[in-house]
Amino acid sequence: MTDQSDNQQDDLILGLSTSELAGLSADDLTDNPTAIRMVLHYYRQLVGENNSLKNDNNTLKTYVSAYEKKKSNAATGAILLSISNISIGFGVNLLSTQHTGPGACSLLVGLALVAGGIYFSFIKDRG
Repeated sequence: MTDQSDNQQDDLILGLSTSELAGLSADDLTDNPTAIRMVLHYYRQLVGENNSLKNDNNTLKTYVSAYEKKKSNAATGAILLSISNISIGFGVNLLSTQHTGPGACSLLVGLALVAGGIYFSFIKDRG
């Protein structure tokens, strides 16, 4: 039983039999136009399925690349927003201790980082 199944596995390439095509052997195709048409129809069917699978593969690759780009932008936005919180905190702390020059600069830098973080997180690549 295993020898027969091993021989059947050896006759398959990508799930297709190498000894028969569309259920027909080479002897069945000789001088048989109907069988030849059947094999050509089977071939066209396989080509159509192959083209459909290639299109699906390209579509999925596009989805993957868009997801990776969006994920990268979200990470960049998160980092900018984290740094902006630190800068805004320093700015508010300096402003409350009467150091208005450095406090205002730190606050403005923090607000600019917030704008950049929001841009990368929500606006960039929105379609």
